[in-house]
Amino acid sequence: MDDHRPEVEYRLTGFPSLASLLAHYRDDRGYIRVDLGCGFYKPAGFVGIDNLEGAPTQVANQANLPDILMDLRQPTPLADGSCSVVRASHFLEHSCLDDIFREVYRLLTSDGTFVFVVPYANSAEGMYPGHLIFLTEKWFRENILFQSLFTIEKVSFNQTETYSSLPWVVRKLIPFDKARQLFFNACNEMTMHVRPKPLAN
Repeated sequence: MDDHRPEVEYRLTGFPSLASLLAHYRDDRGYIRVDLGCGFYKPAGFVGIDNLEGAPTQVANQANLPDILMDLRQPTPLADGSCSVVRASHFLEHSCLDDIFREVYRLLTSDGTFVFVVPYANSAEGMYPGHLIFLTEKWFRENILFQSLFTIEKVSFNQTETYSSLPWVVRKLIPFDKARQLFFNACNEMTMHVRPKPLAN
């Protein structure tokens, strides 16, 4: 399997070559974990990929730069099936989702996992300027391309402080699962774990 795609333009920040970067991050099975759109928040053990377009809104951490700097509208320089995990946190809402979904599907092993966190559309965080799309679980369950590529395994939701500070009797009358669908700013974030589907013949 090739370790790179030479037609892709990118720049490395801490390694002399893509081969040395991959050798550093590979696990015992030979796979890597990738964080797309990582900014300065790349988790330990992940290959971070970003263009740092959103850097002015983040606290710069030069000690945790992305490993690969590139235009995220093009495919990454990584080989097909080279990733056991692809992670994206507060990145999808800034992206062309069809391209991202196809690229993540290409990168993942057949038993790999795509884990992403997005601001919940029906919240103050979801309405931040710069978001290209507003996302809830319904969007992912009804999107034809996403459903053709991935199986949803787990979805979790984060309560806002606004909802969690309501009197307990209100929260009992309007449980969080109902409140996040009915009211603005009850849920601010959604995390989804999905797996790639086998290619149709």
